[in-house]
Amino acid sequence: MKLLKFTLYIFLPVLLLSSCRDYVEVEPVGNNRVLKYTSDYRGLANSYNDITSSGGIYLLANADVEFSTTYQNGVNTIWGNSYTWQERIYDPSQSDADWNGLYKAIYYSNVILDGVMSSQDGLESEKKEIYAEAFVHRAFAYLQLVNTYGPQFDPASANSEKAVPLLLKPELFSSLDRNTVQQVYDQIISDLKSALANDIQDTPPFNVLPSKKAVYALLARTYLYMGQYQLSLENAEKALQMQNGLIDLKTFATGYSYPVLIQNPEVIFSKTLLLSYNRAPLSNDLLSSFGANDLRYDYYTIPGNIGVSPTYTGRGFGIATYSNTNGINVGVSVPEMYLIAAECYARAGQTQKAVDYLNILRAKRFKTNTTYEVSAATSTEALNLVLTERQKEFIGRGFRWFDQRRLNLDPAFQKTYTRTFKGNTFTLAPNSDGYVFPINQNYIDLNPELGK
Repeated sequence: MKLLKFTLYIFLPVLLLSSCRDYVEVEPVGNNRVLKYTSDYRGLANSYNDITSSGGIYLLANADVEFSTTYQNGVNTIWGNSYTWQERIYDPSQSDADWNGLYKAIYYSNVILDGVMSSQDGLESEKKEIYAEAFVHRAFAYLQLVNTYGPQFDPASANSEKAVPLLLKPELFSSLDRNTVQQVYDQIISDLKSALANDIQDTPPFNVLPSKKAVYALLARTYLYMGQYQLSLENAEKALQMQNGLIDLKTFATGYSYPVLIQNPEVIFSKTLLLSYNRAPLSNDLLSSFGANDLRYDYYTIPGNIGVSPTYTGRGFGIATYSNTNGINVGVSVPEMYLIAAECYARAGQTQKAVDYLNILRAKRFKTNTTYEVSAATSTEALNLVLTERQKEFIGRGFRWFDQRRLNLDPAFQKTYTRTFKGNTFTLAPNSDGYVFPINQNYIDLNPELGK
């Protein structure tokens, strides 16, 4: 038995609750503390800071980011290693905040799944609600993990390629043998379906809480990454039936009018990118793709000489700065569902339907009385329009990395990327090992099975 992922912080999660409650009722058992009441589990489920963080190291590796020669001299080793797709990202003295945070969320989820239904002083409906939510948190964390530290899902190899350990019990000591990509995806889908089977609530009071529409949206994202486009489409449409409101950027006076995450009508389920990755400089190719009338340039990006160090010429992702929010949403959203549906329609040969969905979104992103509509003569043309729109709509979130991974399976979209960093040239070939982030060597040293 090997030391679990919480090597860096051995504690029970109840000791770190940061919910709205001032305290949590606990009973000491030996040297540990245990959750007893249903309200304790609700407090754990509402522990926003501990359960919502979703990594983001991949943001620095994707094609949307570009470090100028001057900027390169001011970045730390982690940023430089990620930017150049290195085999080792962290120094021996460093930990992997992405890995730690995601497995911490999984541990919290496992604690809830293991104990909430037998907790005291709670209605069965309350217990079941918390129980269902935990499946969604766990599914989201594993979807992030498998797409960061595992190979891209490919039906031809998913049953043999190793990804990350599946930990489904709240054990402090456990084997960390890695499961296959297929096994991890199977668990993600199983968890999301379990949330539905346990009558997860349709519309919670806050978007940081899981919901039925969030489950449909996460299934849409999951199936998209698996290349199962019909299933992805069906679930995207179900999510849009429950929530389809879009922000009209024309109604904002400046970027600083952008709403915070918890008040954002586009957010279906809020999960946040680590703020340490905020404001990475965006590539010139991406910035130049915005037309003069596209408001996203002004409201999604911000000059690189405002409030960051090191400063740089150009622009970086700006929403977290403009809205003074508590993070950058990488959870599922209404725009994502429109774009997933549009892509799936294009792949199914329904060209006009794909274009219609694109234009629903674009209508809210352009200046008043300017042309925003696009058209396509073929499904291939429509698909290219969708993929271009994804780059603009999701800048600064790292989604481009996940798109690069999955599109590399298609010869029509394969591309070799080259970067120069501090005088050295680095290349990312299609489907190379550089598309899989390495597990921190410190963790492999403590748990050798992670390296197998």
